[in-house]
Amino acid sequence: MQLTKYKEGSVQELWKISFPLMLSSFSVMFMLFIDRLLLAQYSLDAVNAAVNATTIGWACLFGWIVLCGISEVFVAQYNGANQFDKLGSPVWQMIWLSLLSFFWFIPLGIWGGNLIFSYSDFSHYEKEYFKWMMFFSPSYPLYAALCGFFIGRGKTSLVTGLTIVANIVNAFLDAILIFGIPGWIPSLGVKGAAIATSATGMLQAIILFFVFLKPIYQNKFATLNYRFNKPLFMQCLKIGLPNAIFCVVETIGFAVFYALMTRLGKEYITIAGINQSIMILFFFFAEGLSKGATTIVGNLIGANKNHFVSKVITSGIKLHFIFFLIISSFFYFFADFLLNLFIPQNDSYTFFQYRNALFTSLVFMSAFLLFDGIRLLLAGVLTAAGDTVFLFLAGSGTVWLLFVLPTYFFIYIPKAPVEMASVLCFIYGILSCFIYLYRFLSDSWKKKQIILEKVSVSEK
Repeated sequence: MQLTKYKEGSVQELWKISFPLMLSSFSVMFMLFIDRLLLAQYSLDAVNAAVNATTIGWACLFGWIVLCGISEVFVAQYNGANQFDKLGSPVWQMIWLSLLSFFWFIPLGIWGGNLIFSYSDFSHYEKEYFKWMMFFSPSYPLYAALCGFFIGRGKTSLVTGLTIVANIVNAFLDAILIFGIPGWIPSLGVKGAAIATSATGMLQAIILFFVFLKPIYQNKFATLNYRFNKPLFMQCLKIGLPNAIFCVVETIGFAVFYALMTRLGKEYITIAGINQSIMILFFFFAEGLSKGATTIVGNLIGANKNHFVSKVITSGIKLHFIFFLIISSFFYFFADFLLNLFIPQNDSYTFFQYRNALFTSLVFMSAFLLFDGIRLLLAGVLTAAGDTVFLFLAGSGTVWLLFVLPTYFFIYIPKAPVEMASVLCFIYGILSCFIYLYRFLSDSWKKKQIILEKVSVSEK
């Protein structure tokens, strides 16, 4: 089943599928960006705490999101094979898994903060943010499982529209809960930022669940087939778990990086935190394109059209180069503007102290975004093919061997300038990109199989 009116694997088709996903991802990243922006005006300690707490929080959460989001791959391949009556069941298997995550997140929210955060001057902020983030976290894997149903069929507009509306709601809640309304609502600071963003995510999941159960979808795609199906559930775990574990290992790696920056001092974590906040904002392009590639390639594989997959890669690389030119120009002309957003307006000394380091970091990070974007594009294709064991091994190895350990030995121990971290990140981006490219060119991914005849998708 062809997803668009454009040629399969073309730039136009990839853009058509990916653009709504980019908007959706941008809205999610913009939520985090607004969090950081408002907290920076509240206090630098608060925003630095949010950087650490969010990174650790995502290390605990992201694996669940990736694992439950594997429903997209199954939906895409069944959709490409025109087996529409099988689309609902893999989504339900991941819905059940997301509900099990309560037994992970709630204890983490109650006891995890005190065990994890104890090394910084703002650990009380970190514990507060982390606690509330964990309490709301089960809604994120639920949302990922449901998104797979829509994205896997190439129907991305609903997810995008819902995310944009949620973003607007989050911005208002952030401002109200962080700063309060005198006489009405007390200022909650870091706690308010965590509640605003997390509660908005829960609202998205609830709305999408009711749309998923619409009668039209029940009739065509069997979305009411909620029965637990062990063979299909295990197949989802087999394909999704390696990638999920990799995402956890990768996020822990970056959490260690930010912990090292915190230990080196306020200048290091402030520059690294501002850099991360800006990168988060521009990460939407790579993530949206990767998800779009997963959808298209999943449908192509399901329809036995593997010969179009290389064309998807070529189209994605072209789009990444265009985006690289745009963001490089933006960073060059608006570096001072970006720094001003994160430094309190009355703190001119801090602005001039950090300016050169941030500008150097942005130069290298814009180049990192190019190569990391291509890596994610390749990861999206390999995920659609079910080559997730490679993604786990290669991804876990590269982030620790090529980034975290070099940071420790070449920056933390000799106390090298903070901008050197962005140089190491750039080198890591190049090397990991070429490792993924080598895997794709080896054609090993073509031997993988996801939708097996022996996997019974509907209950007998």
